[in-house]
Amino acid sequence: MVRTIPEAGGPGGRAAARPAARTRRSSAPKWQARLVAFLAVLILLSASLAWALTRKEIQLVVDGQTRRVVTHRRLVRALLRAHGIRLGPADEVVPGPASPLKRRMRVAVYRAVPITVQVDGRTFELLTPKQTVREALVAAGVALGEHDRVEPSATAPVASGLTVVVHRVEIKDVQQQVEIPFTVLRRQDPELEKGLERVIRAGVKGLKERTIRVTTEDGKVIAKALVAEKVLREPQPQLVAVGTKKVVRTLRTSRGEYRYTERRVMVATAYDPSPRSIGPKATGYTYLGLKAQYGIVAVDPRVIPLRSRLYIPGYGEALAADIGGAIKGNRIDLCFDTYEEAIRFGRRKVEVYVLE
Repeated sequence: MVRTIPEAGGPGGRAAARPAARTRRSSAPKWQARLVAFLAVLILLSASLAWALTRKEIQLVVDGQTRRVVTHRRLVRALLRAHGIRLGPADEVVPGPASPLKRRMRVAVYRAVPITVQVDGRTFELLTPKQTVREALVAAGVALGEHDRVEPSATAPVASGLTVVVHRVEIKDVQQQVEIPFTVLRRQDPELEKGLERVIRAGVKGLKERTIRVTTEDGKVIAKALVAEKVLREPQPQLVAVGTKKVVRTLRTSRGEYRYTERRVMVATAYDPSPRSIGPKATGYTYLGLKAQYGIVAVDPRVIPLRSRLYIPGYGEALAADIGGAIKGNRIDLCFDTYEEAIRFGRRKVEVYVLE
């Protein structure tokens, strides 16, 4: 059995139901308005957040002048364009134009300037935006060696019209072999005539290796230094017998016969006792206290003992009674009575006979 529920109140019931339907229709527009308002606020907040997130404070350096700018640009090139900054063909911006901008970034524009470079025997002009001499050279393909010298220095700032000179400096070690002279050991031999020598054992030169540090600048040697030395072979001394045996011989001259024990060839220089020959300190007396006069000679006592009697062809008999600072080895000074005689004799080789 189907039960039918009558509508309440007939027409009155229908009239009562209409106000409820109107209430539901009026509430829908309010909900939509709130949603639209919420979305609008959300979009505004998102735009504000996006605007805040893209805001960047940049340190911009152009022509040596620094300023702080605020930008929402994304790339360096866009920042430059926004501020009307144009780059020349050789100008440089750091970081590069395609670099993304970041907060507190430093963007520097370097204007290219002309400089002159002298290197490896050539000279060329260069337009460079680099800030130091080293950077400019590297950018131009000029490699600097470890010891190369640059004028001005590699760390000097680049300026318009600057001339940069690169000096190629090379330091290398060179080995040299050098002979070491041997020493001579002399031993007296009473069986050998005085004035004669005989080699008993020949000497042998040694050999050493030297390491020389050679410094060249632009191909020219400017310094050498000894850094190491090594003996490769020790020298062997030479042994020499020196005669001490006196052998008396006879010399016949126009002045008579002379018996001598030794003959030497020496360099003789003439002088007289005056200050013109000897100098302002001349006293007129010899080292032994004898008066300086003809027949007195000065010798090296290590060669001819003082007080030795001598005979010199072309001069005559003499006595070794004086010494001199310049009388070394086979040298002898012959005294004359006058300056004119001494000048006429001059300097010459003479035979000197040491008398018995």
